[in-house]
Amino acid sequence: MVISTYNYLPEVALKLRMTVFVDEQGFVDEVDEIDSFATHFVVYNDGQAIATCRLFLKDNKYILGRFAVIKAFRKNGIGRKLLTAAEEYVKNKGYNELRLHSQIRAAVFYEKCGYHRFGEIELEENYPHIWMKKELN
Repeated sequence: MVISTYNYLPEVALKLRMTVFVDEQGFVDEVDEIDSFATHFVVYNDGQAIATCRLFLKDNKYILGRFAVIKAFRKNGIGRKLLTAAEEYVKNKGYNELRLHSQIRAAVFYEKCGYHRFGEIELEENYPHIWMKKELN
């Protein structure tokens, strides 16, 4: 397994996000202006892109988003490895907190990884999301 980072949205990450968020989950607005300045992570297994996410700064806080693992590789630790890589990146940039806007159904995964909910549940494309954050040591 290899995790690569990019300062642009690679085609393999876009394709993976479209599969997970548009085809599987029914979201529509998958690409936005954040993609142009975010740092994108892609996890490869034997050359195949199997997971992705992006990180960006907003109001001097790092935000993790578009976290996706293809179905065949879920529940086997790939997501946790990708999340750990993103956290290490943030720490190496000198920041000690990471935030994300989680789908409610994914919040338990993030809680198991040390994240805590804050704020109110909000709808994003008619699906409930909650803000979460983690202090990084």
